[in-house]
Amino acid sequence: MQRNRQKNMSNQKGSPGKQIVGSSKKDGNIFPTDKDGNIIPGTYQTAVGEVRVKKIEPAKHYDVISLARSMNDNFAQQTKELFSLEVEAVHEAMNSGIYVAWRPTEKPWNQQDCQRVCSKSRCFCGHLLNQHQKFDGKRPFLRCEEGGCACQAFKFVPSRPEEVGEYWLVKRRDFDRAAYRVKCKCKHTHEQHEAHPPPFQCKAKGCGCSAFTSAFVCAACEKHWHLHETVIETEAERRAAGRQVGEAWMPFSELPELSKIALTGVDNPDIQTLADALPPAARERLLAEQQGQQAQLPGPSKTSRLGQ
Repeated sequence: MQRNRQKNMSNQKGSPGKQIVGSSKKDGNIFPTDKDGNIIPGTYQTAVGEVRVKKIEPAKHYDVISLARSMNDNFAQQTKELFSLEVEAVHEAMNSGIYVAWRPTEKPWNQQDCQRVCSKSRCFCGHLLNQHQKFDGKRPFLRCEEGGCACQAFKFVPSRPEEVGEYWLVKRRDFDRAAYRVKCKCKHTHEQHEAHPPPFQCKAKGCGCSAFTSAFVCAACEKHWHLHETVIETEAERRAAGRQVGEAWMPFSELPELSKIALTGVDNPDIQTLADALPPAARERLLAEQQGQQAQLPGPSKTSRLGQ
């Protein structure tokens, strides 16, 4: 956080709501600051382009929802956009009876689906699921049908920075979602590697990379790409395995109020913590457990009370 006062501010005015700032000869600080030396939030025009400074609000609770709210101005709409493809995957599965999921290969992490995969989800080869063979209930692998593509099986790959924890990228003004691709440790994208056979050698000129090794981890389980698999299942197979189907497969289905926000993009200011998003019965049980734990905590000793 900036602690030096701005001594040489420009009084010029740019477009509405924006200020034009120049460099300070004394301390190099180009942004106006308040009495405590903190940069004043706003949009500024600089020699290198437009810069937006956002006020940082501390989270109200030590909780993931409270943290997300403090980091995002439009929490509800951004939540809806983030899970839009997964919601679409659920609707497609309910209509077709075919569920496509991306999950870890190792136990016990393979009990969860890290991603619900829809027809618009991207394959390692760079093509979408709807550009691969249709699942007929028999073939275990869906080969790519695009001309010249060597892909022999659809292999889901994250296509958005939020899916691999690279949240800061979307804050950049020049960030292009359509062009975003995850990368190998060799610094080349998955599309710059062979689509078949494994381990997917890099095709970039001069690169000696012999296998795609993800430079990212899954935001859901924090495991690398090669420790996941794309699974295609029928509803009956999922039921037999004790997995969620239908509406129960929706994002945050165990947190109904948060699920509503993800589906509609309409905020509910009463949902500030994970406990707030729980079903009423579950919330009451949680509160009772917390009160019971609090009651079991040892109180201050007589000695400590006497010393007060």
